[in-house]
Amino acid sequence: MKEKTKKYEVAEVEDESGARTGAGRLFARVMRKRGFDVDFSELKMPDVKPSHVWAGIKNAGTNSLNVFNNKVMAFDKPLFILVIVLLIVGVTMMSSASYAYALSMQGNSLYFINRQIIFALIGLILMVALSTVPPDFFKGKNAYIIAGISIALLLLVLFLPGKKGVHRWINLGITTFQPSELAKFAVIIVCATYIAYHYQEMNITTYKTLESKLKAAKNKRYRIRYDLTRNFQTAVWPFMWRVGIILALVLKEPHLSCTIIIMLITGTMMLLGGTRKLFFAVLLGVAFAAICLVIFTGAVPYAQARVDMWQNPFADAKGEGWQTVQSLYAISSGGLFGVGFGNSRQKFMYIAEPQNDFIFAVVCEELGLIGASVIILIFAVFIWRGFAISIANPDRFQKFLGIGITSQVGYQMILNIAVVSNLVPNTGISLPFFSYGGTSLVMLLAEMGVLLSISRSSPNKIK
Repeated sequence: MKEKTKKYEVAEVEDESGARTGAGRLFARVMRKRGFDVDFSELKMPDVKPSHVWAGIKNAGTNSLNVFNNKVMAFDKPLFILVIVLLIVGVTMMSSASYAYALSMQGNSLYFINRQIIFALIGLILMVALSTVPPDFFKGKNAYIIAGISIALLLLVLFLPGKKGVHRWINLGITTFQPSELAKFAVIIVCATYIAYHYQEMNITTYKTLESKLKAAKNKRYRIRYDLTRNFQTAVWPFMWRVGIILALVLKEPHLSCTIIIMLITGTMMLLGGTRKLFFAVLLGVAFAAICLVIFTGAVPYAQARVDMWQNPFADAKGEGWQTVQSLYAISSGGLFGVGFGNSRQKFMYIAEPQNDFIFAVVCEELGLIGASVIILIFAVFIWRGFAISIANPDRFQKFLGIGITSQVGYQMILNIAVVSNLVPNTGISLPFFSYGGTSLVMLLAEMGVLLSISRSSPNKIK
């Protein structure tokens, strides 16, 4: 049997960049295993130059960067920068406001700032992770699952030991969890889900029978009455019972400031979703009457005292009005340019827990009117950007989800500054990104991740 032999001259192979490779060697090895006598004399070591290696590394780096930009960083960059700026400034100011109180109460001046940095890092990880999750993940069934979990936690906290008669926190050992922070997000996604599925019903009056349609065409009063009835059925009542359950539980804690925030967020989404302005005005009146009833009847014991002190805090400057008076002293001491970062005097046990709800008073004292105005301006730009991204998104659920999240930040910022400056009674509302609190900061940054995801998924980019 004739031996199967054949000689092959294997040339070097050039890629698109002109760099020679060792593909010929691999081909020769395969052919020899199959019984062919391959002549290796024609094979040469590839002439690889340092420039070729650098070109390969550069191309790989460019491709990796492109994948990172297209997949991970495809969200709205200005919004991301605004969030990071607010977080950095907030944590920095919290460190200045908290160290005296931390040293006095905990024996460690870095107690609050160390914990806040940990919460910020956890929140940032969640923000980046959720920015890659499609916003529709929170739509439909998942929205009601999250709302159910929120309701369960709000019920649980009522049966746990409270502080001074207030049941707001679940003790987890190393930290605490505040269910009302999750409740805000649950309300937003439930309202956005309902509006997405029922937007047409909320905005277009449909007649159940031909007779009612003909009657409405002839009788203007009947048409108006029918229209309002249908709008109440589709654009008012569904929100009342969905949000009302959570509101009742939050008020039971009691947590009046969170109740007000949830009502404002819900009202904003209802108005933009299609609720008639007449009902909106009536609901505002009812809400205002309910709040007054709660305050002046003593249903929330501390509320009446806060209203009295709001009207004249100097009447009991060393008692119930102490916090407000010290806050006003701090704001007035700051002047135009402030006393300098870290130089606040009111944080030295004058303002109670200055790292919490009254941190903006310390900001005003240390940075002055100009510094405080710059921070308010950054918040304003963030709110504008959030609304612009949300409104530009053609998906109705994502549009109202973004509106709800942005509204929450805006309302909390406005009410906190109003409380600190004594424009409204003290309701204990935290300042987003600034006030100390693990649950609030982590949940806030998680919601920022959802907002970034909305900007990523929208085909209409904001310049």
